[in-house]
Amino acid sequence: MAKPTIRDIDALWGPATPHFAYQIAERLAALIGDLPPGDPVRRYGEERLAELDELGHDTTKGPEDSHLAHH
Repeated sequence: MAKPTIRDIDALWGPATPHFAYQIAERLAALIGDLPPGDPVRRYGEERLAELDELGHDTTKGPEDSHLAHH
């Protein structure tokens, strides 16, 4: 397998939605898993993983605006 690139990471991350964030995160983690800790592509991937984690948490949040509850 060729060394992953930032473009590869962006291709996985680009279509992420809250519903599929964790599945994409698993694929991304596998993609960068063999890269050494200081590798810039790995660091970029880890940043995207953090964003996917936040995105995945969005699926469990309730309404942010309290006006939605009393209309």
